[in-house]
Amino acid sequence: MKRYASVLALLLFLSVVIVSLPQNGIVKAEPETIVVPDDYASIQEAVDNAADGDTVFVKEGTYHENVVVNRSLSLVGEKVDTTVIDGNPPEGYRIPITIWCDGVSVSGFKLLYGYAGITVGGVKFCSISGNRIAGNQHGILLVGTSFSNVTENYFEQIRLSSAIQLSYSNYNLVAGNYIDNCTEGIQIWQYSTNNTITENTITDCDDVAIRLQYADNNTIARNEVSNSGIGTSIYVANNNTITNNNYINNIEQFPSGEWEWYAKTFGYNGSQNIINQNYFSDYNGTDSNADGLGDTPYIINEDNQDNNPMMEPIEIEVIPEFPSWIILPLLITATLLIIICKQKLPKTPTQQSY
Repeated sequence: MKRYASVLALLLFLSVVIVSLPQNGIVKAEPETIVVPDDYASIQEAVDNAADGDTVFVKEGTYHENVVVNRSLSLVGEKVDTTVIDGNPPEGYRIPITIWCDGVSVSGFKLLYGYAGITVGGVKFCSISGNRIAGNQHGILLVGTSFSNVTENYFEQIRLSSAIQLSYSNYNLVAGNYIDNCTEGIQIWQYSTNNTITENTITDCDDVAIRLQYADNNTIARNEVSNSGIGTSIYVANNNTITNNNYINNIEQFPSGEWEWYAKTFGYNGSQNIINQNYFSDYNGTDSNADGLGDTPYIINEDNQDNNPMMEPIEIEVIPEFPSWIILPLLITATLLIIICKQKLPKTPTQQSY
């Protein structure tokens, strides 16, 4: 009996030891911070040698790269105006940053002269925040992307297409961006649904500030849209909620939708959406009961009108210019603390500044 008890105790001990061993013999490493150009000369080399959960911190400088991010990591620029990825090398247009993995965050970069500043494809749970994107043909392209955030970026001189474009993308947040002097502001199209577009400042767009095309069930709320060719255009897009936006001094605030005749020849009905309590600078109605709402609707077309147009602009936190985002100094400080605490050594003694 004692022998059986001893064997049982040994088996129990061994089972505890086996359970406590790392699965597959792999010990999960703690997230690291990789510094460019200290640890690797290029951003792409740093990304390729990073693991999921790591941070790639890029010091000030100009990098002529086409960075492809294919693992879940944070890509952080030291200072947005002086940490530059230039996408227009002698061999032609490229894309400064392409994201092909879930859970990637990008912040603190100036992205110049590429086909697009950032392309995000077929992923989810990504964050693009606090970047300056200028002189590209496209700004940020989201294709097949879901549950991701595009927040507090600055766009200027986007000259071929939209500053922000969503295609086949659902449940994303586009908020707090400043779009200035572009061909087009924000485009939600090709079956993009359930996205929220809010607190964006869009001004001086040559064409359309906000375009909805073949896109249903999105929310467009609390945006400042001004001095553009068209405030918001809708083409074969239904059940979108458009509320509490300011439409100020656009050449055409809200097109009548008459040009949907082409879609109607293919059997489509005129678009119907929920448009309520927006401010239109060209509304000339009255407010007899002083409730802040116009007595008569703002007519868009036979299918759409704002029954409660606001008499005064809605208070929206408008970004006056591209600031030094508070989040970036916090990220930089945290990154430097991690570096100091870990006392990381350079990976090779021969690496030089890019």
